[in-house]
Amino acid sequence: MNAERMNMANATAKIEGSKEARPPGGFPLASAPKKIFICSPYRPTANDPPCRKAQMEANIQRAKTACRILATMGVLPLAPHLYFTQFLKDEDAQERATGIRFGMQWLEAADEVWVFGETISEGMAVEIKRAHELQKPVCNLPEPGRMVELLLKRLSEQYHIPMEDKTEEQQEAAESEEDNGE
Repeated sequence: MNAERMNMANATAKIEGSKEARPPGGFPLASAPKKIFICSPYRPTANDPPCRKAQMEANIQRAKTACRILATMGVLPLAPHLYFTQFLKDEDAQERATGIRFGMQWLEAADEVWVFGETISEGMAVEIKRAHELQKPVCNLPEPGRMVELLLKRLSEQYHIPMEDKTEEQQEAAESEEDNGE
């Protein structure tokens, strides 16, 4: 048993010491990923309950898609409207205010703000205004149909990754998102 543990420890040390060990995004493990604040609608605007439900699902899916793409590219997505609503009630004014306050702290820690979709909600407008006050880059992106293509282009330019040299995981993730977005 001791020999087996030694072999495992040696194998782990070799992997950790290797300069080739990289996360799916292709960036060295030692470097901190860029933090992108996801700005997209959360609350539905429709009055009809079935429409509200459909809007909410679409809004959540949009944010999840953005997070998945960014994470696959090795970028740290910050989506407070996905995270804080898991345990804070958006319909409770005090809890919503707490979530917004925490989200603004994430925005301040972010390197950039990416706005997804064509609809700018009241909350998004506040986030965008704050990003400008902090002089953070704000990137406007379309709905998921074109989002994958534009994200890959932007990230390849930002990180000097040739588009044709994507890893197999990156290509599969992009194709998966294209299939889900249509």
